[in-house]
Amino acid sequence: MTFRTAARPTTPEADIRAWTDQSALRSGRVMLTPDLLALAQSGATILLAARTAEGRPTSAAAAACRALSPTRLRIIMSRGAGKPVIDALREGSRVAVTFTGSNQHHRAFQIKAETAVITPARPEDMPEIERQGLLFCEGLAEIGFTKELAAGWLFADTEDMIAVEVEPERIFTQTPGPGAGAELRP
Repeated sequence: MTFRTAARPTTPEADIRAWTDQSALRSGRVMLTPDLLALAQSGATILLAARTAEGRPTSAAAAACRALSPTRLRIIMSRGAGKPVIDALREGSRVAVTFTGSNQHHRAFQIKAETAVITPARPEDMPEIERQGLLFCEGLAEIGFTKELAAGWLFADTEDMIAVEVEPERIFTQTPGPGAGAELRP
C-alpha cells in the first residue's frame, strides 16, 4: 500500500483534505498517514492524557515517538514525570496523545485509544529521544527561543524512561483554526 505525501497542511481544512486524499482506514483499523507519522516523529511536542480512577484528568509530556507501524505508536516518556498518567493507564484509562509541530506552522493532531500497553524503554528508543529532542530544540530556536533555554528541555534520564504503546482508534485534527478538533474520517 503506497500513500502520497501531501504538502504540509497548515489549517484544519488542509489536514482534513490531506487525510481524505490519503484514505487512511484499511481493514477496519485506523492507519496514520505518512504525513502524520512524520509529524509524530519530527521533534513535535507530545502530550499524553488520561483520567484517574476518580475521573480526574491527568497529563504528561513525552520525550519521543516511534512509529512501529501505521497502526501502532510507541511513546517514550519519563516514568517519574509521567507517573500519574502511567498509573491511570495501568488502571484501565483511555488515552489521548496530542502531537504539535515544533516549528511555526503549529500543525497538530490527536489520537485516542481505549487501551495502552506500558513497556520498559528499549535501547533502540534512546537514539530517537536524542534525535527528536534536537529537532524539538531547533523548532524552538526557529520561533525565537535561545539555544540555552531550548537545551534545558533536552535533559532525559535514560534510566527513567518508559514506553506507552498505542493503537489509534480515532484521530482528530488539532491544527489551530476553523475546524480544529474535527475527527479525521476516511
